[in-house]
Amino acid sequence: MVYAVVVGMAYLLGSIPSGYLVARTLAGKNLLRSGTGNLGGLNAARVAGLPAGLITAALDIGKGALAVHLARVLAPGSWAPLLAGLAAVVGHNWMLFLGTKGGGKGLATSTGAMLLLLPAVIPIAAALMALLALAFRSVYMGVVAALLILPPVLYLLGGHLAWGLFGAALSAAIIAKHAGNIQDYLDDIRRPRQDQSPRRGFRWPTGFARGDR
Repeated sequence: MVYAVVVGMAYLLGSIPSGYLVARTLAGKNLLRSGTGNLGGLNAARVAGLPAGLITAALDIGKGALAVHLARVLAPGSWAPLLAGLAAVVGHNWMLFLGTKGGGKGLATSTGAMLLLLPAVIPIAAALMALLALAFRSVYMGVVAALLILPPVLYLLGGHLAWGLFGAALSAAIIAKHAGNIQDYLDDIRRPRQDQSPRRGFRWPTGFARGDR
């Protein structure tokens, strides 16, 4: 019963549309109808200004951290905090209060959850993203590749299969919200071949540039 309460609470917490409320309050803008339509900090900054973006990002990180903290209080010594962190990300990505159609991409909320769950993974994930971005010459592919590596990293750091399963579910939730970005990236690769004018150097995919956290 306590697990159901924790998961439901975390999902509702994640579903709070921080970016929507901040942009409405500070700039009178509707993020759902502006920019990319996403409710994360990047789109908030683009549409309503840098302060709105920073506040949105901080609130989204806070949602993930608070969900884990409350789970620890309600169900100490259990796996409930992992479920709460995942539920908060799912809530952020598919917000109940917006009919599950609006939401962000989950990176900020998952970062907040990890700050309390396993903070050591954050610099490792950031380093992986940077290195893989350089290797693929693409920021977006660096992010996706790092997410694919995340489950075994969490398993090794956490020392239990539950951490690996948590990482797999978390990565799936984030990558699912980037389906459009994946298609944009593939189109970006195909286009130079069709035009027979391939570009060289570091690639900033249009999908990632239009994406949102």
